[in-house]
Amino acid sequence: MHSLLFPTKGNRNLIILHANWYATGFIDFGQSDMLIRYMIPEPQEEAKDKVVDFLTPAELRERLDLLVKNEPQALGDILADCMKTVQYSVNTGHVHFFNQLFAKVDIVAQMGEWLTTTLNASMYTYEVAPVFTLMEQFMLDKIGSLVGFTNIDGIFAPGGSMSNMYSLMVARNMKYPDVKTKGMNGKTPVVFASEHSHYSTTKSCILLGIGTDNCVKVACHKDGTMDVADLQAKIDEAIERGQEPMYVTATAGTTVFGAFDNLEDITTVARKHGMWVHVDGAWGGSVMLSRKRRHLLKGIEHCDSFTWNPHKMMGIPLQCSCVVLNNKKGQLQAAIGTKAGYLFQADKLYPIEYDTGDKSFQCGRRVDAFKLWLVWKARGDLGMEAVVEKAFDFAGMLVAEIKKRPSFVLVTEPMCTNVCFWCIPESMNALGAQEKQEILNKVAPLVKQEMQTAGTTLVGYQKLGSLPNFWRMVCLTDKATHKDVVWLLDLIERYTNSSLDRCLHG
Repeated sequence: MHSLLFPTKGNRNLIILHANWYATGFIDFGQSDMLIRYMIPEPQEEAKDKVVDFLTPAELRERLDLLVKNEPQALGDILADCMKTVQYSVNTGHVHFFNQLFAKVDIVAQMGEWLTTTLNASMYTYEVAPVFTLMEQFMLDKIGSLVGFTNIDGIFAPGGSMSNMYSLMVARNMKYPDVKTKGMNGKTPVVFASEHSHYSTTKSCILLGIGTDNCVKVACHKDGTMDVADLQAKIDEAIERGQEPMYVTATAGTTVFGAFDNLEDITTVARKHGMWVHVDGAWGGSVMLSRKRRHLLKGIEHCDSFTWNPHKMMGIPLQCSCVVLNNKKGQLQAAIGTKAGYLFQADKLYPIEYDTGDKSFQCGRRVDAFKLWLVWKARGDLGMEAVVEKAFDFAGMLVAEIKKRPSFVLVTEPMCTNVCFWCIPESMNALGAQEKQEILNKVAPLVKQEMQTAGTTLVGYQKLGSLPNFWRMVCLTDKATHKDVVWLLDLIERYTNSSLDRCLHG
């Protein structure tokens, strides 16, 4: 496998050379090396570096020279501004960054990002982006085929929320073909999504004129998966109200628990009512790349659309998201195309179906497919699978360590690489259930404050339904070892004990 995929000290200078070539005439070797430390840190140095050099907004404003002046600034001042930007930003590639559903950046994808930025193409026509339009269609076909789709339509979009909205837009327009010209005009479609689903389904209902009252939330089981019996009940209720069940979002990897809904059962219910089934796999969809984990998407080939964000688990730089439609070729353009004459002339010297801009909300659209294609080309299918397996292995290592410790309790057995847990020191065992919940809700923000101000690590916390604050650790980095897991849990326990003392004794 190519050495750039798993950088070591031996090829560090090669990466620096590429960075210097890219920055010729602007960034010297020293500044380039400083940036490379964020991309490929020396293992012995990374543990010493902070994840974040945290300042309050007021303090940070004092450190930054944000003023834009009339006269040009000296190159040295511009470089100093760049270095401050790096210094006070969060190092999301750090081995101890576990805060979000994205983390490290693949070095090959980073080079792809540099190249596309340099070429500065827009994805609306083959005329100005010939290579990239072919690459995008190839990638959409490959992704669709991996989940069993045929006669594929799709597009790369600026994030999973927009990808999800494309799906709902096409579903609405196929059910009501005149909505494109006449609007909703009294139509009463209902959209269903689980209580643990991403909020983008609700936002899509707002933007598409369906309305939040017509976005019905379906109950979940304790593991975070959709309760399909409740879905059927909610559909029956909508029909009794004289409404039309139209669409259901099933989630492959929920944001908090990482739960995978039962696609077969959801599709069986939805098909009884002629409903569109969309799979929001923005987070967990990467399991399609793993022969060992692909069963989590069982039944997806019978669904209508699928969203995937390679910028999450796969380490592609933000942003990289797509939606693919099953057996719906041409429906994106049918739903939104306007045939603008200054871009999409019918008498071009190539087939106009290669002009993808008419099926997009955007006119100017950045190239997001190339960096994914480049990584996939470099790694191959087996290398992409390995990325997924490393994330799951890391999560398994964390879960095993949690189960050894009496002060740690899993919220639920993880289905993906989100690991959710409480730290409940022995001193809390004598507390009543209500008081224990109140303390857990108070302690988590204090522990997070310690993490941020010290810059040691970043891990997210939240409440969910009736559950008090718990930790959601996202296992993505391929650099973490058992030593890092032990260090992290020791740190959380130490911070918890000191914060608990403050909560109980003031």
